[in-house]
Order: sequence, then structure tokens, then C-alpha cells
Amino acid sequence: MTSPKSLDKAALMERHAYQISHLIAGFTVPLMRKLYHQFDGDMVQMIVLGEISLHNVSQFFRKGGADVPEKLLDDMARRGKLMNSCNVLSISEATGIPRETVRRKVDQLLKKGLLYRDEHKRLMVRSGVSAGFAKRNAETTEEILALAAKLQSLLNTANADED
Repeated sequence: MTSPKSLDKAALMERHAYQISHLIAGFTVPLMRKLYHQFDGDMVQMIVLGEISLHNVSQFFRKGGADVPEKLLDDMARRGKLMNSCNVLSISEATGIPRETVRRKVDQLLKKGLLYRDEHKRLMVRSGVSAGFAKRNAETTEEILALAAKLQSLLNTANADED
């Protein structure tokens, strides 16, 4: 059964759909523009790298990585045990990008030194790659928090107006 509070929130979201869309676009469009330039216009390459990275670290965070020092991910001797590896097929299936396209993008990422293949030929993000994104990730975190505050304020203000 749906609670009255969730119905109110759904009604508020519908009532402010354009403003919500504008706020979200104000966050996502500049982010995509920055990523576009960071990857020299190759958004598919960015998606492939992101998916491999997500796949690699998902096991670490799912199994208590929040309580374990993240620097362990940089320890080459431990990486294979802490992280999930993947292959072109699994990335193709996860993204919906054709396997041959993923293979080409992986080759480019290998040449750039952002990826490597482990002893079983599985794909891994190279240690230290995240450091290149640290500043941008900190900025994005602040932008997400600001967006969340604006959305929360919009929905709370609209809710207070009806009280």
C-alpha cells in the first residue's frame, strides 16, 4: 500500500516536473560536457572505462570495503583478490554496446595505460587511475550535494506551502 506521504511527494514531483528537470539538467549537462572534453569527445570510451571500473571495485565495496582502507586497492599483490575482473563480453552485456566496439575501446584504453589485463587476461583498471579523477570527483560530489539540497528545498517548501 502506498503511504499518503509518498503520494504527496509524487504529486509534488509532478507539480514541479519542469523545475526538477531543469535542476537535474543543470547538473548533468555540464558534467557530460566536462567528460566529453576529458575523453576527447569519445563518450563510448568513457562509458567502457567507467563500467570496467565499477565492475572491478563492486566486490570490494559489497564485501565491507567501507570498513577497509581503500589504499588496499592500489596493492598489486592484493588487487586480484579484492576486485572483480571482467572481459569484453561482460562489459558489452552490461552496457549494451556492441562487443566489437567495446573491444576497440578497450584496446584504446590499454594503449593509454588506463587498463591492463591480469594473468588470466581479464580487464582491470590500472592502479592510480582514480587519482587522475580525484579533483573532478570532489567537485562532482559538491555539485551533487548542492543539487540534492535544491531538490529537497523545492519539495519541502512546496510541501510547507500546502500545510
